[in-house]
Amino acid sequence: MQAGIIKTRRFGPYARLVLKAPKIARHARPGQFVEILISGKAAPFWRRPFSICRVEKTTLELLIKVVGPGSGLLAGMRSGECVDIIGPLGRGFTLPGRGGMFLVGGGFGVAPLLFLAERLRARGRQVEVLIGGRSREDLLLRSAIKLTGATVVCATEDGSCGKQGKVTDLLIERLQDRESGWTLAASGPYPMMAAVAHIAAQYKIYAEVCMEKVMACGLGICQGCMVKVAGQYQRVCKDGPVFPAQAVDWNNE
Repeated sequence: MQAGIIKTRRFGPYARLVLKAPKIARHARPGQFVEILISGKAAPFWRRPFSICRVEKTTLELLIKVVGPGSGLLAGMRSGECVDIIGPLGRGFTLPGRGGMFLVGGGFGVAPLLFLAERLRARGRQVEVLIGGRSREDLLLRSAIKLTGATVVCATEDGSCGKQGKVTDLLIERLQDRESGWTLAASGPYPMMAAVAHIAAQYKIYAEVCMEKVMACGLGICQGCMVKVAGQYQRVCKDGPVFPAQAVDWNNE
């Protein structure tokens, strides 16, 4: 289907795009993604996957990181232009019926956590979002997440914002101060998510992770995005991208 660009805001190597896509917006769940086919001579042949960052009544928002010609073309699009889009795709996060939830994000991986925080807060859940990066510039979507009513705590390796150190060290501190009944969701670099899975096992908390792989089709046909989960290879695009953290074979990633 065709989706019209409503608004584009570029900042550094990133861009936030708002698209008019009523059907996708109506059915989307946090953790799901869309696949976009970009037109133009320099555009790549395959569609590109992007996590759904936020949904309103008829629109959805994407966070784009410019890493190549395809994402560069998309980030440079203007209001009124259209893209070919399919979605929502994949399996999203499990929303807890009660109790609080820690959301742990690293760098660009924070994208699906804004959507998740909004849905959890709308259900009255207590939410703490822990965002980590090398420096202040890597801490994305802080202001938008704060507007949901979630608590936002940051960690940077250089100490330029929040606590100095890794976001997983911050997670351990926060877990020690919390009562039982909390769950975890994480999205970001694989080493960070592997550490979150290990911490969740230590503290006996249920945790989910949003995996990212290069996807050619996004529909589970090409099987190019396999990950080993619970002893079997599964497709990130179809069986995920969200999986139970402790079921992922992190030694295989």
